[in-house]
Amino acid sequence: MLSIVWLAFTACGVMLIAHATSVVRQRAFAQESADSIALAAAIGGAPAAQQLEDLLAVTITQLEIASDHVMVTVQSHGYLATAEATSGR
Repeated sequence: MLSIVWLAFTACGVMLIAHATSVVRQRAFAQESADSIALAAAIGGAPAAQQLEDLLAVTITQLEIASDHVMVTVQSHGYLATAEATSGR
């Protein structure tokens, strides 16, 4: 009986770790996408940001481009991530 309980706890632990790992990976992908799109927009403007949005299969929810400053928010797998970049011009 004790081995069955131990096996159940072990299985639950493995499932919890797998889920947590998946969440971390999805959040990291959202942030990496936002960073990449912000840099693309700083260099190539809105068309470059939209092209990368399509390539990464994410959704740009906000894109603000000022003279040399870009701020972007993207949504991926239900997570929002925000990034900023400057063109250095």
